[in-house]
Amino acid sequence: MKLFLGFSAILGSLFIFACSSKDNQVEEPSSSSEFLSSSEVSSSSEEVSSSSEEISSSSEEISSSSEEISSSSEVFVLSSSSVEASSSSSAKSSSSAVVASSSSSAKSSSSSVQVSSSSVVATDPKENFHIYLAFGQSNMEGQNPNMGSDLAVKYKQNVDKRFRVMTAVAGSYKLSSGTESRKQGEWYTAVPPLLRNNLGISPADYFGRTLVAGIPDTNIKIGIIAVAVAGTAIEGLEKGSGANSYFNSLSGTYAQAIKQIAAIYDNNPYNRLITLAKEAQKVGVIKGIIMHQGESGAASGNWAQKVKGIYDNLLSDLGLPANSVPFLAGEPVITASNPNQNNATLIRGLTNTMNAKLPNGAPVAYVIPSNGCGDMGDNIHFSYDGYEKLGTRYGEKMLELLYSK
Repeated sequence: MKLFLGFSAILGSLFIFACSSKDNQVEEPSSSSEFLSSSEVSSSSEEVSSSSEEISSSSEEISSSSEEISSSSEVFVLSSSSVEASSSSSAKSSSSAVVASSSSSAKSSSSSVQVSSSSVVATDPKENFHIYLAFGQSNMEGQNPNMGSDLAVKYKQNVDKRFRVMTAVAGSYKLSSGTESRKQGEWYTAVPPLLRNNLGISPADYFGRTLVAGIPDTNIKIGIIAVAVAGTAIEGLEKGSGANSYFNSLSGTYAQAIKQIAAIYDNNPYNRLITLAKEAQKVGVIKGIIMHQGESGAASGNWAQKVKGIYDNLLSDLGLPANSVPFLAGEPVITASNPNQNNATLIRGLTNTMNAKLPNGAPVAYVIPSNGCGDMGDNIHFSYDGYEKLGTRYGEKMLELLYSK
C-alpha cells in the first residue's frame, strides 16, 4: 500500500510539472531572415526585431503581441540609422513598451534602446573641420621624381584619416598600393600626391600632417584644397579673365607644358579654387591660406601687390571678413650655388605689403624660411626631405598662430 501511494505521488508530481512547463513555454526566436530591414540588428548577444521579429538579450526577449518585453537595466544599441515600425509592429507589455518612430527610440521598464548608425558617419560640426587653401607653382605641386621608389612609398604611409584633401583635378592617383580613382570635388584621406596624378609630396603634405599631430583635440579634422601650375607667373593665379589671357599668350620653351597644366583648371586656377572652397564651406570653416610662388615672381612687376590682391579676393569671394585668416608664403630653394637672392628678397618683402593684422592682433602674413631644405640638385625644386621640412615649418607657424594657448 505504501509503495502504491509513493508511486502515485511521483506520477502526480510529474503531471503537475508537465502542465507547468507547457504553460510557461516561450516561443523560439524566428530566423534571421525575418529581422528588421532583412538584416540582423544586434549588440553583443542582444537582438532587436519587430512584428514577428524579436528583441532578445541573453535569456531576455522583446517581441510583439504574445512576446514579452523585458530588460535588466541594459542598454541596447541598434546598428541602424533608423528603425521604422507600423501599428502592427508595436509591442507593449504592462509598464514597458517599444516605440519605433522617426527618432527610432525604444524603451522597456528600466532599460532603453538607443539608435545609432554604423554605416553612415554623422556629419561633424562645421567648426571641427578646419580647411586650408593652397596655391602656387611647381614647388606647391611637388615635383618629385621616381614616385615608385621605396622613399616615395614611405611618405605615402601612416597618413592620419583626420587629414583630408578635396581633389581639385580628377584622375587616377598613383599611390603606394597601386592607383586610386579620385573624383574632382570629393574628399579623400590626404595620401600624396595631393594636387594631381604623377606628382609627389609638396609643402601641403607636411603642413597638414603637422597640424593634425599638433592639435590635441582629436575631433578636429584638417582639410586641404590646393591648385598650382608649374612655371606660372603670379598673373596665372589671379582672379578674372586675365589668367586665361596670360596662359594663351605664353610662348617659348616651357610654354606648352604650362598651358597643358593650366588647361586642367580650365585656364582659371583661381576660379577652380573658389568653386571648391565654397563647396567645402558647407561642411567646414576656412582657417588659413598658404602659398608657394615666387620663382617666377621677380620678373613680374608689382608682384607683392598682386599676391595681396589674390588674398583679398579669396576672402571677399568666400564671404570672409578682410584680413581674417593667416597667409603663409614660403621662400624658394636657397643653396650655396644658387641663393635665389632676387626671389628670396621679393618674398621676404611680402610682409611689408600685407601688413594688416589678424583679429587677434598678429600680422596677417608670414614668410616661411627655406634654409636647410635640400633640393633635387636643380637649384629650383625641393627634395623629399626639403618638402617635409618646409611643410613642417608651414604647419608649426599655423599651430602657433591659431592653436597655441
